[in-house]
This record gives sequence, C-alpha cells and structure tokens, in this order.
Amino acid sequence: RSRRAAAMAGMEDGKEPWGMKGLAGEDPVSWISRAPMIDLERSSQFGEVEGGRDIFPIYDHPLSSDGAPVWEVEDEGDVRVYAAPMSHSVPCVGYMVEEEQKPGRLRPELVEPVVRRNFKALKEAGMRAPMKVMQMIKDLPDGESFTFPDGTVIHQEDVVEPPRDGRKVVICGDTADSRAMDNLAANADVVIHEATNTYLAGVDKDTNMKFVTKDAIMHGHSTPQMAGNFARRVGAKRLVLNHFSSRYKGDQTLDSMSIMMRIEKQAIKASGLPPERVAAAWDMMVLPLPQE
Repeated sequence: RSRRAAAMAGMEDGKEPWGMKGLAGEDPVSWISRAPMIDLERSSQFGEVEGGRDIFPIYDHPLSSDGAPVWEVEDEGDVRVYAAPMSHSVPCVGYMVEEEQKPGRLRPELVEPVVRRNFKALKEAGMRAPMKVMQMIKDLPDGESFTFPDGTVIHQEDVVEPPRDGRKVVICGDTADSRAMDNLAANADVVIHEATNTYLAGVDKDTNMKFVTKDAIMHGHSTPQMAGNFARRVGAKRLVLNHFSSRYKGDQTLDSMSIMMRIEKQAIKASGLPPERVAAAWDMMVLPLPQE
C-alpha cells in the first residue's frame, strides 16, 4: 500500500483521522499529512547500518492514543523506550523512557530480630553468614516461606513490600500537540515539554496570549500553558519546560530570572502541580528523580 495509506492504517471506520484535527496549524503540517514525504531508505547519516533493526510504526499498539502509531524503539530488559508522533512543521517524535518494575523492599524490622534470635543455630546448621537469610527471604517467590531453627515461619509476602513501578520519563520536543503521547505519558514521573513562546504583560507589546498561542501552534510549537495542560491531562508528577525562544536570554540577570519564574507560574497554574514540581530548565540542569 502507499505510505499515506499505511499512515492512515489503524483508524476506525467513520472516525475522523487523528491528523485531521487542527494540529500544527492546518492539516498540511500535521504528522499524518507529512508521512508520505518521510524517506524510509537506510541512511548512514543517521547511524543506520546493514543488518540493523528496522523500527516500524505500530498502529494497533496497546499504548496508542487517538489512532496515532507507536514505535518500540528499544527494550533492554530493565529499560524500554517508546516513541509517538509530535505535531510539528517537520516529522518529529516524542519519547517515553520507562524502567521495569522494581522488586519490593524487605522490611528488616520484621526479620532481623528473628535472625538474631536464631543466629547461633543457623551457624551450627552450616550457614557461615546467618544475616544473609534476610536477602534469601526477600528473594523468595510469592507465596513461599522460610522456617527458622526455632520453628518461626516467615512468609515472603508478610515482610516484603509490593513491587514498585519503575520511573517514567517523557520527552516532548518540538510540538504543537502532544496528544499522541497521552497513553505513553500516563502518570509519568517527569514530563519534559517544550514551551517556546508565551505572552508576558509588561514585556510583550502589541500582542496578547491568544495571538501568541495561535502563532506558536502555526509554527509547530507550544506555550507554557499548553505544556501544563498536557502534564495535567496525563497525570504527570513533575514538569520541566525547555526549548525557549531566543528572545528570552536565559542568563543570570534578575530580569531573565524573573521572566523564567513567570513562565513557570503559567505552567504551574495550567498543570495544577505544586511550584516545587515545575521548573524552567537551564543549561546543564540536573534533576534528581527519586523512586516514589
């Protein structure tokens, strides 16, 4: 089939295709209209080599949103990478990086007293390092138990917390609409989203928020409010804004820092996140991402 037909595959009959809903300006610059122009031939320019793995869009992927395809970019066992199309003036994708589920933590206060009470008996039974029993209990399969020399039985599920979800990072680069990432980004630990332009009273003259938003969308970009709305919609825990217009200097002057704070406040209001969980990025920024 033609590339355009392939791009339209997976759409349900009678439904308006995902790319026809007023994305980056008009339909001609939406991802689905540009799909026929994407060159799928192998190119060394992008590091592609003979024998490499081809990555094709999956239109019926369980994580697809609104009929858009998903690419399974990488799966290293403990980390998976997915991509979905962004709405921009050239073909562009957003990424989701997700860790595998983490084992639950052992509750040592429930196990250590029993181990110490049986320490001597465990050594006499041939165990050189009796405290290692704690790790053995943590690693037991669900439903299994360990019996100590004094008859105490400890069940794995009673002393090990439930598994923890791995961390999820979502990166939405150049885009005027990130809806294709909705399912991929659900409950993300952090969303990194572009916020190219906005309207700031007292800074911008002869314009308003409505015009700036329309202009940003026409050029395939977003505002802090759009980034915040996306973060709210997907239930993100944190939001980092980046890709600011060059008219924002982003230096250490008071004026520049004040502008970035105002941009953050716009995203805070739109996202509903607390202020400490929204940040305008700066060069070489490091963001610790704790396991929650």
